Amino acid sequence: MNDAFNLEVRERLSRLLKRFEQAAKPGPFEYRWAHHHDGGHHPTHIVFGCMIHGNEFGSLPAAVQLMESLKDGSLKFGGKVTVFIGNPEAALENRRYLEADLNRVFLNTGHSRHEDRRAQQLMPILDAADVLLDFHQTILETAKPFYVFPWQRHGWLWARATRETDVWVTRNPAVGFSAGTKCTDEYVADRGRPGMTLELSQKGFSDAAEALCWNTMINTLLVADSVGSGTAIDALAERKQDFTFLTTAYTEPFDAPEKALTSGLVNFQAVAAGQPLHAQGSPAMLAPEDGVILFPKYPKREAGVAVAPWPNEIYRLVTPMQTHPMDQWG
Repeated sequence: MNDAFNLEVRERLSRLLKRFEQAAKPGPFEYRWAHHHDGGHHPTHIVFGCMIHGNEFGSLPAAVQLMESLKDGSLKFGGKVTVFIGNPEAALENRRYLEADLNRVFLNTGHSRHEDRRAQQLMPILDAADVLLDFHQTILETAKPFYVFPWQRHGWLWARATRETDVWVTRNPAVGFSAGTKCTDEYVADRGRPGMTLELSQKGFSDAAEALCWNTMINTLLVADSVGSGTAIDALAERKQDFTFLTTAYTEPFDAPEKALTSGLVNFQAVAAGQPLHAQGSPAMLAPEDGVILFPKYPKREAGVAVAPWPNEIYRLVTPMQTHPMDQWG
């Protein structure tokens, strides 16, 4: 058990999971870790995903508060909302996953690992979603919260109308996040519905993550009620300032176990073209252009060599988009 997952954190996590179970009413879904509310006034169905990666549990306090507030009537919502926890089993072990990355297996993998089975249990909830907002956290520190999901016009309108942060890392919708895999947002987008992912903070409990998650959920329910009463989502989005859009300019492959990043890199750290990013003794890695670092990886090592399995990439470089995604991808 590491310092970030001490007894106090584990006990808090266990208490919150117990409160979730006590409050949960899965409604039409045969999934233990889901709560469904139907306000009965309009059919718009919002789905909030939490802890698809088990050790990213910073959204859980806000999710439990939302469930309990809907249940006791202190929070009103006229549509349908489902809150689910993706991988509590991994969370209790302070692991991202047990056998496979859950946020890569929302497709027919042909496997029967814990996460493959869990994705199949969650797919009916995602199939029923009019809007998905999946809350994540970064492994390392991040300088700011950010959306990260492929461009989608409807997703843009919902994210803009409900947003609590102003940065979106996006990409061509024809390009998957990782070849041969499918994330929750991609799965929902494939069905023509907004599928959004919001990175709240560095993984773990924090006041900032809880507040951002709560405010974004409340904003989403307010917007859904407005849409349910006949207001166009376009009009609601136009009331908010647009995003700063960034996209991946370069991905450094993790193609040699000797590759290692210099210490201390965090998400959204600015780097300059030609800046060395490698640790001493590692093959050279130089920033190909000005930009900011995203998803730097520091896997466990033995004798300077990364312990398998290691990630497909060791970092991404993202840069501001020169044209609006709407103009580029429609």
